[in-house]
Amino acid sequence: MPSYTSNDPKGWGGDPSRGAALGRPTVQGELTGKLYLRRVRLDNGGYDSNGTYFGVGSPLYWCASADEEIDYMLRAHCREDAKEKVRSRYPSARFFR
Repeated sequence: MPSYTSNDPKGWGGDPSRGAALGRPTVQGELTGKLYLRRVRLDNGGYDSNGTYFGVGSPLYWCASADEEIDYMLRAHCREDAKEKVRSRYPSARFFR
């Protein structure tokens, strides 16, 4: 299982002393197996548990593969909506529960 923190930026521009990072790097490689799709909880200010800023809005989801060739964030109204958005990029995508 991939770790949500492995692709986590370390502060603004990679420098923790400069404040919170804005979002995370996107990695969209080749699909080789099932994907993990998890909702990421944000606090009232739009920060995740790692202190990365995403802002407020629709729920935030993290999509990743076990080999870390895929690792990106997306906004969707619900898990099923997130799956459809992932399938627009990876039509044969299957997901772990």
